Amino acid sequence: MLNPAPIAVSPAGSRWLVSMTVLAVYICMIDRIAISIAIIPMAEENGWSPTIQGAVMSAFFLGYVTLQIPAGYLSDRFGGKWVLGLGVLFWSLFTLLTPISAALGISMLLACRFLMGVAEAVTWPSIYSLYSRWVHPDRRASAVGLMNSGISGGSVIALICTPWLISVWSWQGAFYLYGLLGILWFAIWAPIARSRPADRTDWDTPEAPLTNLASVQAADQKETYSQPVYPRLTVRGMLRSRAVWAIAIAHVCINWSLYLVLSWFPTFVNRELGADLQLAGFLALAPVLVSLIMAPTAGRLFDRLVARGGDRLTIRRWMQTIAFLGITGGMLGITLTESLVVSVIVITLSNALTAFSIGGFATNHLDIAPNQSGLLMGVTNTLAAVSSSLSVFVSGWIQDATGGWDAVFQTAAGVSLLGAVIYVRMSGVKREFD
Repeated sequence: MLNPAPIAVSPAGSRWLVSMTVLAVYICMIDRIAISIAIIPMAEENGWSPTIQGAVMSAFFLGYVTLQIPAGYLSDRFGGKWVLGLGVLFWSLFTLLTPISAALGISMLLACRFLMGVAEAVTWPSIYSLYSRWVHPDRRASAVGLMNSGISGGSVIALICTPWLISVWSWQGAFYLYGLLGILWFAIWAPIARSRPADRTDWDTPEAPLTNLASVQAADQKETYSQPVYPRLTVRGMLRSRAVWAIAIAHVCINWSLYLVLSWFPTFVNRELGADLQLAGFLALAPVLVSLIMAPTAGRLFDRLVARGGDRLTIRRWMQTIAFLGITGGMLGITLTESLVVSVIVITLSNALTAFSIGGFATNHLDIAPNQSGLLMGVTNTLAAVSSSLSVFVSGWIQDATGGWDAVFQTAAGVSLLGAVIYVRMSGVKREFD
């Protein structure tokens, strides 16, 4: 019979910090996803083709790739408080400027969306860095699951509120309101948040001060035999690590389908399946609503399975495989029906299974490089942002080239299958870097 695991306790203040990071992700996703609804009236006003619409939505992701790695490095080196805080402040300002930019022309709008992406790039690297210091290792999957529920929660709010705001006010008004939310968040975060707990945590392992020569010699001898030395995270080290490759490729493949659904699904149900603008936003709500519930559930499930003695690597591989197979089935299933209801159900079930990634690659960074998880997340999220941008743009191009949607979803299914095979063969959970 397995011995019960010791109780995992995070430092005082961790719940407030996690709650604020969850709220930051909500705001991040509201500001990011609003364009997927607003693009419909914006395109009608300006006569934009699907390719131009894809360019507008993908400009964000081109900016998103620029600051991921520096944000991770700065967060790990100096702390995540100001990296995250200033990111929220600046992306909120660019959200406020979106209507003005659109009025000035497509070039200004693309620049505004690009700069907004630059500011939002700090979000995940800085939060992972904060969690490595504030959240007990045995509770990190639960925290990341709760935080990632903000992806769905923010999308839910955007998909519900944006069509309503457009109908009663204007698409411009939606951006003004959403931008103000982030400024209010920053006003609360800046005076209260800290990058590190006041007291050292039991998983924090910097060398303690030694008071005399004897203790130095004893400690050196003990360190020689019992204390492993981990290298810093370098480009060469990452390129040689199978586990890092597995995380990065899984992240790339997941984002291809995730942002395809987030960016194009409202347009798909509006134009292909005949739903009006408000109904399109409502129906697109179902897939993200189920993810709002499943993301924290999957994180908690992973922590509980490991606490009960399950093999960490086996659990990660199974959960990630379930996620990828769910995407593959959903993407192929939607090409076999023309029913509005069935299409929404298929994508909803697919998103429910995709949430199992929380126990797969999404918290794998904290296994491989716990003290540089912000930097590692910055690296993989940069690659995933490129994938997101390509997915949104290529999907618009495929629509123009084929005149339909089947090839769009079939491509996503193939990408997911590739990700599943590589993660199962290459993933690992042993610590490799400091």
